[in-house]
This record gives sequence, C-alpha cells and structure tokens, in this order.
Amino acid sequence: MTARENIELIKGYDVKRIVTTCPHCFNTLARDYQDLGLDIPVEHYSTFVNRLLADERLVLEQAPEPFSFTYHDSCYLGRYMDIIEQPRQILKAAGGRITEMDKSGCDSFCCSAGGGRILAEEKLGSKISEARIKMATDTGAPLLVSNCPFCLTMFEDGIKTGGAEGQIIVRDLAEIVEERISA
Repeated sequence: MTARENIELIKGYDVKRIVTTCPHCFNTLARDYQDLGLDIPVEHYSTFVNRLLADERLVLEQAPEPFSFTYHDSCYLGRYMDIIEQPRQILKAAGGRITEMDKSGCDSFCCSAGGGRILAEEKLGSKISEARIKMATDTGAPLLVSNCPFCLTMFEDGIKTGGAEGQIIVRDLAEIVEERISA
C-alpha cells in the first residue's frame, strides 16, 4: 500500500528519471516498484555517471593523480543487477589502477549489512565485514572503493574492529569522481 502511494506521488511530480545513490533503493525502485506500476526509468548513480563520462557531459581531469585501489561490488549492484564494469570504468577514467579481491564481480563477498544486519551486533564468530576488510588488505591496495552507503559503514566498522586502521581507507566512488571533476 505504501509503495503504491509512493508511486502515485512520484508520478504526480512528473519525474522523468530516478537516480539513486543506494543499491538497495535502486533494487527496490527498479524491481519491486516496477512490478507495482512504476514506469519511470531507475538507475544507480554509477551507470548514470559512466554514461555522462562516455557522452563527455562530465569531464574529469586530463591527467588525474594516479591511485591504487580495490573495489567492492555490492550485492544489489553486482550479483543482482549485473552492474560490474561501469564503476571500474569510472575509476579507470579517474586515474585508478585496480587490484581485484579474490571474490569480486558477481561472486563478490557480502559486506553483511543487507537484510537489516547493519543494525545487528555480531556476538558469535567473526564479523563478515572484518573478513571482507581482510580480503581488501590482502590485495595490498591502500584504498577500498564501493558505491553503497551500507557497505561503506560496514567497512569503516570492520577496519576499526578488525585492526586494519592505517592499512586501508574506504571511499565512495562519488567522492573519487567529485575530486577529479575538471573545472
């Protein structure tokens, strides 16, 4: 009922396209809401930015400062929506050199935030976010990039609780792009 009300509200504003910053919201709007009658194109910002770069409507610095990174494919972009290459293309255009983790792309490893787990306090075993941070630090890259606010939160926590402070930092793809937009 709430989704149908939201759809009518969105349509009432004559929205032409929805661009989300959250893979979870993207999945909900692009799949669930579409099944309930939302007929407006929905995309994640990584595909939107990639298209802007390809169309030269967004221009990054000509010779950006090179950087090394590893990339985390969030579940709702990689595994469920097959958005794998677009974020990597953006990071390459921004001067990035990737070192892939053992589990990446459609076979990526969950950050552990999905299904409301971001609110749960792990009491048994080891934290999934710490395991993923270990995979990231094993690449030797000083930077872990993702484009999901939930993943970023889990990784920041995993760095602190897993003893990886000073070994790796976490950044959102949008932060990397913003720093390199040509004036």
